[in-house]
Amino acid sequence: MLSRIAEALFWMGRYMERAEDTARILDVSYHVLLEGGREAGRLRWEPLIVITGERDRFFALHEDATPAAVFDFLAFRPDNPSSIAECVARARENARTIRDRLSRELWEDVNGLYLAVSRFPREEPLTAGPHRFCDLVKFGSHRFQGVASATLPRDDGWFFLKAGRVLERIEMTARIVDVQYHMLLEGQGEPDPHQWMAVLRSVAAYEFYRRRYHSRIEPECVAELLLLDAHHPRAIRFNVAALQRALSALSGTGPDTYANEAERLTGRLNDRLKYDRIGDIFARGLHPFLEEVQTACRSIGAEITRSYFHYAMGQ
Repeated sequence: MLSRIAEALFWMGRYMERAEDTARILDVSYHVLLEGGREAGRLRWEPLIVITGERDRFFALHEDATPAAVFDFLAFRPDNPSSIAECVARARENARTIRDRLSRELWEDVNGLYLAVSRFPREEPLTAGPHRFCDLVKFGSHRFQGVASATLPRDDGWFFLKAGRVLERIEMTARIVDVQYHMLLEGQGEPDPHQWMAVLRSVAAYEFYRRRYHSRIEPECVAELLLLDAHHPRAIRFNVAALQRALSALSGTGPDTYANEAERLTGRLNDRLKYDRIGDIFARGLHPFLEEVQTACRSIGAEITRSYFHYAMGQ
């Protein structure tokens, strides 16, 4: 497979996942504020900027993290590369450059989502609420995954697409947990149940949490589920294992071996997540652990680029 095709598929997966994750945290945060009254009003909007990794860019444009400013920045701003509209546009542009490698259904689906997002009334989420816009993006991402699964052959292209999606999901989940846990770790009173409900709902894990723990929401249990659960599709451990399988399929390596640095880093992280317990992580420090996960994600992304997308000129 040509490196440009592999890179386009990898970034299609990343951009679609980033758009969906951002839509989730915006939608959930808005509705928790409405449903929780004064108590939930303590939920601040600035952490949403931090979760997306765009704090410096936001405050270069705005003085305060007001709901209107945060939503517009994360949903529509073309000068924010992590905004929903920009992520969908970039996913569509990557798809356009490799149309001959995609099914007709997949191209039409990506293009249709791009048109729907670009034509969406920009003022509606601020006046009527963001739910309709966020649902458009969330279900558009689900449809994209379904159409891709149903129409793409299980060749290298499929595994590059999958690797991009799960790598983005690992990093986003790590940021969500890291940002929201500052209240617990700094001892700022009792954890806000609305805040932790929002964390679970932002990763579609609230119902799963209730079935698994049969108890009220405890921050330690939330961390255990989102970091170490092997079955929930948004838990870090689940996605690191999926990334390891995708990279192994690309290189053709067997179990307990690796062909490049991206595989080695992924395997090392997967082993930690398999054998660590949440008590071990808290004892060493949750924040340092989550920083290590995010650093590992950046390194893995860079090594995937080095191994598969860059090539020597003249060869």
